[in-house]
Amino acid sequence: MEKYDVILPSGGKIDDHFARVALTPYKALIKVQDYMVGFKVLEAVNDSGRLNKVVLVAPKEVQDAFSIRIPNKLNDTGDLTKNISMAIRDLKASGDCSSRVAIITTDLPYIEGKNIQAFLDACRDDADICVPLISKDEYLDRFPSATGTFVKLRDGEWTLGCIYLIKPDVFLKIMPEVEKVVANRKSKMKMAKLLGAGFLWKVLTKSITSDDVVRKVETILGCRVGLVKGGPAEFAYDIDDIVDYEYALRNK
Repeated sequence: MEKYDVILPSGGKIDDHFARVALTPYKALIKVQDYMVGFKVLEAVNDSGRLNKVVLVAPKEVQDAFSIRIPNKLNDTGDLTKNISMAIRDLKASGDCSSRVAIITTDLPYIEGKNIQAFLDACRDDADICVPLISKDEYLDRFPSATGTFVKLRDGEWTLGCIYLIKPDVFLKIMPEVEKVVANRKSKMKMAKLLGAGFLWKVLTKSITSDDVVRKVETILGCRVGLVKGGPAEFAYDIDDIVDYEYALRNK
């Protein structure tokens, strides 16, 4: 059974009001029930039995909280793609980086080792990047009445999960294109330029499927993308705001 190195990007912050309620500005240090969310993710990583070296990329306050739990720590740059590429280079410099690397965000309060196992088992060997795709029905079946963000396409309403399995050399190669997508993702005009106005119109009119989107992304990035449909819904429940936090407090 193949094992993979893992990168934990942990620089995510919450707004000031939420931070006053949660007593921390960092998502990874939010306490839900009787645990910090970042520690819950690390516990799942260890319980999965499928992951080797762990690299934490985080600001000093988060690094200090994890202390000896993760020896390999890198300073957060404030840029997600740069954080990931920096961690990949650190793993490669060790001389024994795994053939694929898992990336998991540390704001997932419900993640368990079995979820990681299920995702990794479903990843295609020939894909350069694998990511779970969760339907709205799957999400609400696991988290009734929870809020979430979904894209409505011809074959359903979907959201992505917060775990990725990547080939490190491929990621470094396509990083400029990934940065363009990340930088433009909140602007319809810029995304139209990147994707093409015709394709964006098809997305807005719900006349394409998730597989059509994958083919477009593969063309832009120049790599093979593996969607893991039916990926565990736990990867889609991340704590972004106080509504997510309060739901997690009420529901174990």
